[in-house]
Amino acid sequence: MNIKTRKILGYLGLIPFFSFSFLPLAIPFPEGYIFNLLLSFYGGIILSFLGGITWGWPKNENHIFSLIAGIFFSLIGFFIIAFSNMFLYYCLCLGLLSFIAFYLFELSFSEQMLNKDYRFLRGSLTFLVSICYLVSLATFNW
Repeated sequence: MNIKTRKILGYLGLIPFFSFSFLPLAIPFPEGYIFNLLLSFYGGIILSFLGGITWGWPKNENHIFSLIAGIFFSLIGFFIIAFSNMFLYYCLCLGLLSFIAFYLFELSFSEQMLNKDYRFLRGSLTFLVSICYLVSLATFNW
């Protein structure tokens, strides 16, 4: 897949993150927590997807570790989805930390990160997703 297609798909994937984070700030909703819940669910899905992409990485000396780490991130995504209804604030925190951790993991183990355009794209996406999580955490209503 070329970098232009990756950019288009990556930035389109940000639309729900921005919607669930910033829409409640612009328009008051009586049940604004639902946006935080949707952010947590969507983040868990995307995190599971990111964990799954490690299976398509070329084999290298860290191939087994990459596969195990991919399963680990996918399971974190699952647990975020499963427990968001009960522990929403903590799931949002876990989502934020997990997206940053996956970026650092990918930076260390993915050969795709050697491409500066891809590395910039992934860094930008992670940064913007992190901002969305921070906004939701900062405006979280207990």
